[in-house]
Amino acid sequence: MQNLFEFLRKHYFYFLFLLLESLSLFLLADYNEFQRSSLYSTSHAISGSVNNVFSSISEYFSLRKTNKVLVEELAKLHSRLPEAYYQTDTVSHYRKDSIISLEYKYISAKVISNSTNKRNNFLMINKGKIHGIQNNMGVIIGNKIVGQVISVSPHFSWIMSILNKDSRVSGKFKKNNQLVNVEWIGGNYRKGQVKEIPKHIVIMVGDTIITSGNSDIFPEGLLIGTISNFTIAQDENFNNGEIFFSTDFNSLGYVEVVIDIMRAEKEELKASFKSQ
Repeated sequence: MQNLFEFLRKHYFYFLFLLLESLSLFLLADYNEFQRSSLYSTSHAISGSVNNVFSSISEYFSLRKTNKVLVEELAKLHSRLPEAYYQTDTVSHYRKDSIISLEYKYISAKVISNSTNKRNNFLMINKGKIHGIQNNMGVIIGNKIVGQVISVSPHFSWIMSILNKDSRVSGKFKKNNQLVNVEWIGGNYRKGQVKEIPKHIVIMVGDTIITSGNSDIFPEGLLIGTISNFTIAQDENFNNGEIFFSTDFNSLGYVEVVIDIMRAEKEELKASFKSQ
């Protein structure tokens, strides 16, 4: 402490000079419009440059996390590839057999706009018609659902998120294949509603809900979420539950569009049945 006082005593005039200089600049800026404007502009420019540097540093250090997520999702995609094949013989098969044909393929795309705080939320991705994307195709991230394509231009696609009042997802309990419907009623972007749970089904917190495969949008077995809460209705035919979505819709960077290669054949079969 004595050394500090000795240092201040020897160099007090430097500190006094800085204090008086700061006071002079303050008075000059306070009583002169031009100087005040110039000082503010300079300080804002310095502040902006500093913020830009810190933003760049933060973005650089976040690359490791981003790369980790991409690697994880790529691993999930690779592990999912066998399920992308339609098997016509359930007894045995080989990868090179003619009895196996590709049923689904996936197109990766970057999310260029996204919302989660509205009643009806949408995404835009940087892939479109020229990449083979069409309306009503499912959009996923890894093995988790995101939404469905509702409009396509040559280079971009507009996607209705699951976080939308018009979204209905056909799901089922993973433990017993019991069919349910999943909706989003607004509010928390991580929580939705599981509707039409039959009375005889024993519901437990933590039950996993996956896609049923009964729609033309999503393949079977994709994660929707887990039951976080439920109510037993006394005077209703069905119970309802709350679901915690597996997808973090607020951190979507890249997604995959699911292309059902056998879609035309399925639609042709349906059309022929309706025409009879």
